[in-house]
Amino acid sequence: MMSAIKPFYMNDGSVLVNLSTCKMQSIANILDSNGFFLVLESFFDSITKDSKRSLFSIKSLTSVSEIILLFKQLLVLKFEDVINLNQEFNKFLDLRDMLVIFIEELYDYWRNFERYGVIERESTAYRGDNYILVDATTKFWHNVLTLYRQILSKLLLHPSYVYRQTPGGFNAGFIVSKALNNFPIEYNNLYDINVVNAMVIRTPFICHSKSNTRSGLFKEISINQIANLSLTKRHWMCLPIKIGDLLAYVYFHRTLLHHAVALGNLFEISINDYFSGKKPNIVYVYGSHEEEYDKSFYIDKKNDIYVGYVSRINENDYFGYMKKMLLTLHNVYMINHNKLPIHGAMVNIVFKDDKQVNIAIIGDSGAGKSESLEALRFIADKRIKEMNIIFDDMGIFYIENNKVYAKGTEIGAFIRLDDLDTGYAYKELDRAIFMNPERNNARVVLPITDYNFITCEHKVDYLFYANNYEDSEIAIKQFTDEFEALRVFKEGKRKAKGTTQEEGVVTSFFANPFGVLQLQKQSEILIDEVFKKLFINKEFVGELYTKLAINGKENKGITSAAKAILDLID
Repeated sequence: MMSAIKPFYMNDGSVLVNLSTCKMQSIANILDSNGFFLVLESFFDSITKDSKRSLFSIKSLTSVSEIILLFKQLLVLKFEDVINLNQEFNKFLDLRDMLVIFIEELYDYWRNFERYGVIERESTAYRGDNYILVDATTKFWHNVLTLYRQILSKLLLHPSYVYRQTPGGFNAGFIVSKALNNFPIEYNNLYDINVVNAMVIRTPFICHSKSNTRSGLFKEISINQIANLSLTKRHWMCLPIKIGDLLAYVYFHRTLLHHAVALGNLFEISINDYFSGKKPNIVYVYGSHEEEYDKSFYIDKKNDIYVGYVSRINENDYFGYMKKMLLTLHNVYMINHNKLPIHGAMVNIVFKDDKQVNIAIIGDSGAGKSESLEALRFIADKRIKEMNIIFDDMGIFYIENNKVYAKGTEIGAFIRLDDLDTGYAYKELDRAIFMNPERNNARVVLPITDYNFITCEHKVDYLFYANNYEDSEIAIKQFTDEFEALRVFKEGKRKAKGTTQEEGVVTSFFANPFGVLQLQKQSEILIDEVFKKLFINKEFVGELYTKLAINGKENKGITSAAKAILDLID
């Protein structure tokens, strides 16, 4: 069974068009659609006495249905002919300029929505015809732009001389198919929720969420939340992804589509695993209305599934709740399988002479771990041939053959715009997803690495703790004492940067409140084993002074830290 998606859904910030049932093959189809009527009606409702005089004047004279009729006739007739043939349109004779303003404002009103298209596929087996999604979304964009231009051209007294290819179509699109329902019976609440087969993102993708920070910890509970949720299944989708070596099924509500799109830039989509019937290691449900189980996770030992849940309240509409719950579930799983989760960033550097080193930086949110490595990429000089990201936020350390190795979890980076070198994000514009770019803690999500690469074994050669709060005269300090290093790393001290609701200098055990803190006793054993092995093998363990939380020294501190790393490893 497939959960039927409405032909057209609109809320206060987004629209979702079902291209399988809401026909949009031509500009005439668009004008005839219920979706166009609803958007125009919403635009009318937004016009008040405080709006532009032209808009209020047009609204006072006409109706939604009459405007649609006017548009239809303008597609085939000149403005003068429309007026002459329709007595009821005589009132527009001297309002041509006002109608131009009305059209422009309507088009901008539409473009202010986050716009999504979806195609429903009946098949439950993977088919390689995902190109239909690209074709359908491209055609819709062309039709919307053509509709806007044709109507506008009939109202203007002279032709346009500059044509701007504005993104008036979808910001993103999905192909979905019916669920396989291969879960144990305890998860029948998730049966029949459509699964995403593929997505298309028109970049740069800019989205806005109701919240812009994350607060609190994810807590373990003793019951499986899934059975107690009330889900209207046609309002939900499932996206299968890989988090490192683990398979996760992410279920999200249609009001949170922007976060699902960002997942496509951050994690490897794994639809083949889904269609092969593979049981997930992780199940995450994001966006139901129940608050009782908010920000909780459950370990289903019977079925060996790690389950997370975050509710749909406004404060949870932030990508951090999508990303960090998934990583918490991953980390709890890894701790229970004797691998140490690392909240940090790691890079493989290849020099011109083909010498390779692997550098890991540990630190909590806002410490400067990712930013330091991005700065290193930015300043990389003629000595470096390649920089390959192993992980940007979360990875694992484990011991193999008496050495410490690492693997990554993500193929992308979730980075604060304010902490990037000026202009960096704009150089990556064609791949970027921007989140709340005009607000504090603005973020960008960028794909930066390859899945096959991050899941290979990578020996740890250099390990740093990111110190963002001390204005040190040096950029790097090496630890010569194992226990001093353990003290600094376990204390997890940093100055909050506005990425969470914390303020001032705070601490978090091993800089990792995502599973490591919740399972502290088990984690401490793993930490001690890893650091003992690093010091026995005489690997470099040190502290990196990023100065990211020192006013006026953020960018300079990150650049100095990156240069110090480069000088050290060469």
